[in-house]
Amino acid sequence: MGHFDILIIGGGAAGIAAARAAADAGCKSIALVERKQKLGGILLQCSHPGFGAGLTGGEYTAALVQDFPETVTLFFGTTVLSVEPNKTAHLSGDRQISFSQLILATGSREIPLGALPIAGTRPKGVYTAGQMQEMMNLHGFVPQGPVVILGSGDIGLIMASQIAAMGISVTLVEQKENCGGLARNRRCLKDNSIRLICSQTIDAVEGSPALTGCCLSGGEKIACRTLLIAAGLVPERGLLAELGMPSWLQMCGNCNTVYPMAEGVTADGRKAGIAAFQKIRGKL
Repeated sequence: MGHFDILIIGGGAAGIAAARAAADAGCKSIALVERKQKLGGILLQCSHPGFGAGLTGGEYTAALVQDFPETVTLFFGTTVLSVEPNKTAHLSGDRQISFSQLILATGSREIPLGALPIAGTRPKGVYTAGQMQEMMNLHGFVPQGPVVILGSGDIGLIMASQIAAMGISVTLVEQKENCGGLARNRRCLKDNSIRLICSQTIDAVEGSPALTGCCLSGGEKIACRTLLIAAGLVPERGLLAELGMPSWLQMCGNCNTVYPMAEGVTADGRKAGIAAFQKIRGKL
């Protein structure tokens, strides 16, 4: 499929920013590979304001892609299966791309129920918070209540607020002594009469085939039909398993470090795009 000076894997905020920055710096040969059919990544499922100047995730994406550089070749609906040390990327559909510089902008993945020390079966009704956000905001899904959310970081609070606003009972369980998340997101607890239980976690889930309840570490049992896991994010670096960190690789965005704000992701993407082009020009 040819050679590109820069190959960017991931079309979220970091990948978009990296492509724009490299193109603005003068790079004329850039490929951006995105597994979905449009740019934006997880931003597209974020209907709440708080990105940039009070924008929703979709609005923030629209601003990022406005007047997108024509020098960037976009590969939508495409997955990078592996990257070889000889600077060759193997894509879905039995395709290959060679490159001079690689920018990894693959984001992060949520910690699922199976990765946590929670006993019980794996009943229907258990999701990660991000899965539920996508189902609700992009597909109109309505969760069955009552709902329990494990984790009171920003995504947990955002989903708690959105679900409670639908008239569904929500309980937040937080392992730490205090609620996490930004102050603006914590306000949802009072505004929506959401119960918050701190200094406890979920020891077990009950129900088969569908979820019926959660057992807390303090001994309380909470009846619920939906459990959301908002236990944190892990950088997605699976492509580096056998590659290491060669000099021709840049990482940016949440696959580099998990950022609390999209603006940090975007800034990191710009930095990576400029650095990759400077290496091609021999300035780094």
